[in-house]
Amino acid sequence: MRQPQIAAFLLGAAAAVAQSPPGFDEALARYQTVMQRKPFAHHLEGREKLAGTKAAAAWPLLAKDYEKPPDYLEYSRYTLAALIGRHFDRAEFVEPMVQLREQCTKGVDAWLWFHSLRIQADRGSAAAVEQIAIEGKSVMQRAAAILALGSARQANLAPAVLANVLNFPKKESERMLLLGAMTGAFWESRLRVNETSYREALKAYISLLEPDVKLSHTACVQIGRHLHKILGGPAMFVNPEPWLALLDRGEVKKPTSQQTSAQPRFFGIETDGERLIYLLDMSDSMCKKIEPSAKPSGPITGPKQKKPRALLDESDLPWHKIATRWDLAREQLKISLLRLTPEKYFSVVWFGTDSGTLESTKGMVKATKTNVDRAVAELDAIKPGDPDANKAPDGQLRGRTNLHSGLTKAFGLAGKGFVEQVAYVDADAITEGCDTIFLLSDGAPSWDDFHCLDKDYGEGEVVLDTEYGKKMPRTPTLEYHGPYVHDDWLVEDLRRMNSFRRIRLHCIGLGEANMALLKRLAEIGHGETFLVGEKKGK
Repeated sequence: MRQPQIAAFLLGAAAAVAQSPPGFDEALARYQTVMQRKPFAHHLEGREKLAGTKAAAAWPLLAKDYEKPPDYLEYSRYTLAALIGRHFDRAEFVEPMVQLREQCTKGVDAWLWFHSLRIQADRGSAAAVEQIAIEGKSVMQRAAAILALGSARQANLAPAVLANVLNFPKKESERMLLLGAMTGAFWESRLRVNETSYREALKAYISLLEPDVKLSHTACVQIGRHLHKILGGPAMFVNPEPWLALLDRGEVKKPTSQQTSAQPRFFGIETDGERLIYLLDMSDSMCKKIEPSAKPSGPITGPKQKKPRALLDESDLPWHKIATRWDLAREQLKISLLRLTPEKYFSVVWFGTDSGTLESTKGMVKATKTNVDRAVAELDAIKPGDPDANKAPDGQLRGRTNLHSGLTKAFGLAGKGFVEQVAYVDADAITEGCDTIFLLSDGAPSWDDFHCLDKDYGEGEVVLDTEYGKKMPRTPTLEYHGPYVHDDWLVEDLRRMNSFRRIRLHCIGLGEANMALLKRLAEIGHGETFLVGEKKGK
């Protein structure tokens, strides 16, 4: 997206509004006012206020808005679906929700289907949702219904899972969509693990690991990862027998290790993933000097004796080359890449004001020596620019911290490039994308892809640059960011992105990293968090 060249920016306009829900008339007036403006953050603020009244009179306005949003169609629908799920969880809205979703049946509407079906299962008829999970017209509808049953309070997963396992599709994208929904459903309802119906459904799910089903290895890893957490197994098995033995409370034989000395790792966090994305913060603040706690104690020496690539680890960092956060990230990443074995796939995605991939990894590429060496050479060629006293006092990399854009790139990356729209249920993204993300960041989100020019409405605080927050006088025209600089909406959108994907997300923080946010993101991705300079396990 082209960036306007202006001197002033607006920070936190949406946050300037009072937090307590106003009365309906006040909320309606605000909604009507902000919907005439350009910024998406203002549209969302108005919708949130109106939905927050939980008033019946708000429903037809928001339903009409969902059907025909004036702008930002895809993300308007995602955020409206979330607001509907949050504020209209009552029996009186079940039938209107059914009517709305039956008119909206595209991939972009999968999030609405999930939220409305979950409410229907809780407040209307769980049997009707089970029927959709079994007989839905499309795989998307069945997947949304299965996920909804898993998130509902008392719904029975068994009939839906058994039926879909017996009629498991042949097309890989449909398999992965249903599998992601089943996995999510089992995870959301894991507290029922000792109920008979849950275990019946789980046995059917485990049967998908049978060799004659011919699941991809990535799919088997997804099942094994989640069963490992749900059942507390001794290892991440990708064959059915150990899991069935655990369910029958029999003895599980000690597994033969399938790991190698070159298990993928980044900043000491290991993963069982097969398809890895390294998501790197390249905001200007990454030019800051690293904190003393991030350095090893004792004198810093020169290059060490060379090891085989597969055996490199954090002890091999060339500390004589490391002065800034970017230096540390680059050298850690190079070690991680050099450890990868050729059957793995990887890509390096960066985010600053915008986001993208390394030229050498425009899609998910095999970790051959040639591809890894190209990526390493490209990383070495990245040189930070000189400091700018006003905007980037530590040096310049690629601007602000647009974490949301980086996440959408990572979740939307397929075999040959980025899926532009509706990636969370897209066939290419689901079948050719990653199964693991290592996210590294040194600060809080300060930008997103929904920035735009509009007049100054006299709200919020004006700053020269959102990365460093230097205050500026107000100007007639301002540049507004979107809603994804706010933690809650960023977390909400990650939940949507991963709803049918089940990607493992590990988060590493540097410096002033927003660790509270990173922990929330990692929790959604069942991953680990680590603050550089802090002892692990602290």
